[in-house]
Amino acid sequence: MGSVFFMSTYAQITITSNDLLDVGDSVNLANVEDMPPGFDPGPPGTGQHWDFSAFVMDTNSMIYFSDPAGTPYASSFPTSNIAVEGMVEEGWAYTTKNTFLFQIDGVAGSYDIFEDVVAHFDPPEIMFSFPVNYLDSMEQTTTMEVVILSPEPPADSVRVKAVTTVSTKVDAWGELTTPIWSGDVLRIRDVRIMIDSTWIKLIGFWIYLETNTTISINYKYMANDVGYPVVQFSVDTSGTEYSVINYHLDAGLGENELYADNDIVFDIFPNPASTSIYCRMLKAEVEGEMVIYDLTGREMDKVMILPGTKQYRVDVSAYPPGLYHMILKTASEILGQKKLVVN
Repeated sequence: MGSVFFMSTYAQITITSNDLLDVGDSVNLANVEDMPPGFDPGPPGTGQHWDFSAFVMDTNSMIYFSDPAGTPYASSFPTSNIAVEGMVEEGWAYTTKNTFLFQIDGVAGSYDIFEDVVAHFDPPEIMFSFPVNYLDSMEQTTTMEVVILSPEPPADSVRVKAVTTVSTKVDAWGELTTPIWSGDVLRIRDVRIMIDSTWIKLIGFWIYLETNTTISINYKYMANDVGYPVVQFSVDTSGTEYSVINYHLDAGLGENELYADNDIVFDIFPNPASTSIYCRMLKAEVEGEMVIYDLTGREMDKVMILPGTKQYRVDVSAYPPGLYHMILKTASEILGQKKLVVN
């Protein structure tokens, strides 16, 4: 009897600094509220297959990568070369990216009743040490400490100190599928232990309040030429409670926006949509055509835009779930563009 040879499509990849987003880039994330029933991240090892196509988007969110010089807290992070908006709630993450690493130098922003909080990480937390390969590992401890003037009496100030220990390992590689993308990935797993302590200052004396310890296990699935984790989520030590679940809506498109959108000429709603969308012209004399493309560049719809008509309806009920690009253009130029999510 002759033998049968099966060729695997899996490939073990390497992640370099060129595979991460840079200044001027942005990423659109699909946020997932609940894991599908029976979800399991699977074992470590080689040649794995992760089928996350059953993920259901609840909301979407944007993350922007900017030049720190144009941000409010640039002077507090003079060596950072990328400021990330949307990575931390109500603030900025100041980071450094070079050929050898991507690290978080600190965060800054306004949180609840505390305004203009600046927190440096000592030392900075290294997110990626390039090149990233299967079985790479790293151990690090970072301290963040801030003293904030209390906006409410009787406390004069509040002091918060957080010590975070992270054990990271690239524990698997294989092929991953999301609702809109499929390809080869490395899986990065880290165990994060954070011990945070709080004090308040009363009449010149610091009074200890409490210490809390949280432990989480975090998974990131990284691919070439995507720019951001294709999928990421956290799980508690019991393996039952998942949080911060999202997948990359722009996966496979590359790092940069396809077209500039400095002068907004139209808006769309609702977005995400399931049956119909409405295109509202924000400039009365716009003339051209609205073309909708899927991720492969296939034309889905075309609508003629005439001067004086303020609103158009497009039926998207037959579109497969995923990300689409709406381009308003003439024969010679792009007038504006939007991203549409159909769920």
